[in-house]
Amino acid sequence: MMILEHGKIGNLTLKNRIVMAPMGIDYVDEDFGFSERSIDYYVARAEGGTGLIMTGATLVTSEFQKPNSMFLLDNEDKIDRIKKLADKIHSFGSKLCIQLSLGAGNIGYVGKNNPPFSIEEIHKQVEAFGRAAALAKRAGVDAIEVHGYGGYLIDQFQTELWNSREDEYGGSFEGRMRISLEIIEAVKKSCGEDYPIIYKFSPTHLIRGGRELEEGVKMAKFLENLGVSALHVDIGCHACWQNAIPTIYQEPALHEKYIQAVKEEVSIPVIGHGKMGYPEVAERIVSKGIADFVALGHYLLADPEWVNNVKENRSEDIVPCIGCNECMFSILSGEPVSCGVNPRCGREGEKLSEAEVKKSVLIVGGGPGGLEAAIVAAKRGHKVTLWEKGEKLGGNLIPASVPKFKDDLKRLIRYYEIQMDKLGVNVVTEKNSTSNEILEENPDVVILGTGSTPLVPRLPGINGSNVHAAIDVLSNNINLGENVIIAGGGFVGCETAVHLAEQGKEVTIIEMKERILAEPMPFNNLLALSSMVAENGINILASTKLVEIKDNEVIVEKVDGTIENIVCDSVVLALGFKSQENIKAELEGKIKDIRVIGDALAPRKVKHAVNEGFEVARVI
Repeated sequence: MMILEHGKIGNLTLKNRIVMAPMGIDYVDEDFGFSERSIDYYVARAEGGTGLIMTGATLVTSEFQKPNSMFLLDNEDKIDRIKKLADKIHSFGSKLCIQLSLGAGNIGYVGKNNPPFSIEEIHKQVEAFGRAAALAKRAGVDAIEVHGYGGYLIDQFQTELWNSREDEYGGSFEGRMRISLEIIEAVKKSCGEDYPIIYKFSPTHLIRGGRELEEGVKMAKFLENLGVSALHVDIGCHACWQNAIPTIYQEPALHEKYIQAVKEEVSIPVIGHGKMGYPEVAERIVSKGIADFVALGHYLLADPEWVNNVKENRSEDIVPCIGCNECMFSILSGEPVSCGVNPRCGREGEKLSEAEVKKSVLIVGGGPGGLEAAIVAAKRGHKVTLWEKGEKLGGNLIPASVPKFKDDLKRLIRYYEIQMDKLGVNVVTEKNSTSNEILEENPDVVILGTGSTPLVPRLPGINGSNVHAAIDVLSNNINLGENVIIAGGGFVGCETAVHLAEQGKEVTIIEMKERILAEPMPFNNLLALSSMVAENGINILASTKLVEIKDNEVIVEKVDGTIENIVCDSVVLALGFKSQENIKAELEGKIKDIRVIGDALAPRKVKHAVNEGFEVARVI
């Protein structure tokens, strides 16, 4: 495979064409240096076979912006930790690149007089950039990347929409690119002409008034002429964050045409990314010359061993990223980055140990929590049996994976199925577990992951034949008619609405809150799903309560007390979930070790179920 072949960026030779994309992680020391936790995190991806490890954005000075969760490289005190990181990464034959940044600036702001720095302050920042690059080189870092994309501070200088300066750092294309020129000159002066500089930029912002592709290509040529070693192509900005950081709702390789447009106009290597974490997609992008290297971000959070799995013909063992963006949500919620499908993300220093005493473990429920528990318990040497009441494994992942825009969940289900087989887990499907059957099995440990069922409110007509739960609609071929009411505007209701609208149905969402998608969720997923709802012409009745369901209509009440009748053929309930009644109480005192995980404990997200399955199994 071409993605496994050597590649060059300037005078730097990489063992393969896979790059770890830069991502903020919040694993920083008190002085914002690289912590042991961050070192373990990056080294795990090098050990997993990745050719080039890029760190998250690293500020070059704290004079104009507080680092908060960013790294900071501003003095020699931080060199030893970076050298430790570089040495460990090199021990696996990988290379290290630090992404250097002037900061976020007024990210997301659209208006005049932005960015508001004096010329003297700009010079200070450029000098700090060159100094930070020199420190990185002294620490053994193989390359630096300029953080020049996505509406962050450097890109604010580069973009007419955000730069209305009338001095030498604004106005014309050359004026707006002046800071980029000076940054590159500063790095070359402090590190030498041959030190590899990668420049990450956005050839188009995909918003009104933002950069268009024509100027983006001009920018690529300009940067090449300045002597950068490679271009890293990024798309979008915070106003359309789902394009910059894709979600489960978008197609693979969504940046492809923009990457190719740049690649066709420059002779230096191009790094592309944007949902390319499927081996067949990454290989196509490189083998067809669309990009020279593929950068993987969230895919390497989900599975640090991505490259090794591909190299060893074990692609079926790759833990698939499901585009949930819980990684983004965690850091924006003030927590260190974590992953929805990889509980060990950020905990790479904690190794799974073989169990001292091998036990028999019975897991009741084949949803994501139970399946993760089965994997971890089996890897630790326990004898694992899993009972699932349905015909297939996956739990509520099964209906959730039905819409065509949820294929990533199908990959996750398939991954779990394969791991059950490879690890020798005794899987029994169509098994309704009773306390007597569990006691007859006589396991040492019981893990109850029996999941959740839809909430059904007490309303007139709720038991009518025209009323169905969303998960039943997704799982079965139910004749809903042409006009469908969705009760509930959370992500389940909205996904179901889009799924039905794509089949040509007239769909209306009724939501009691002031807006749909009001529950806490990653902003880019919110943008993506909201756009899909709008693009499919779905009617939205917010601040509206469902009062009664009749054969051919529903009665709703507006927030002002107005009553309205809406004609429909059927009603789909997406009003949340409640835990399945579990049998823990019937087992207590009879089974020594009983654990409850996932939705059986409390209905939440995939991330919580997977994490709880991991936690209980790692300490058995």
